[in-house]
Amino acid sequence: MAFPESWLSGAIEAASGCRAYPAYVPRAAALPFVAFSRTQTFRERTLEDNAGCPLATFTVEVYASHYMDAKKLADRVRAGVDNFTGSASGVTITSTELTDEADAEPSFESGSDTPVAYTVQMTFQIRFYEEP
Repeated sequence: MAFPESWLSGAIEAASGCRAYPAYVPRAAALPFVAFSRTQTFRERTLEDNAGCPLATFTVEVYASHYMDAKKLADRVRAGVDNFTGSASGVTITSTELTDEADAEPSFESGSDTPVAYTVQMTFQIRFYEEP
């Protein structure tokens, strides 16, 4: 079965030019990078079964060492992911929508008052066909 995560990972990396990590970021990951995970899946039901076209919600977090770099990377991710429809990486996507975007708290090393990373959080909803 194909999943939208396959397409999303490739789309993020192509748009941002940096590594995309699904669900887990290694401690030694070098900035900049993008992390993402599915946070919710809504499956509509018919009287007989699953309608086969779920709506998945994804949190996408862009990390960079400078605030403006994080903003620029987030904008590139938005441009590469938002409003996509079509077939890619073995999955058919019927809609992709950016539903929220916000700055997150900067990350600090212990005892330092200088941020080591800035983060932009985005929420995307992706509707896709699910093969039986």
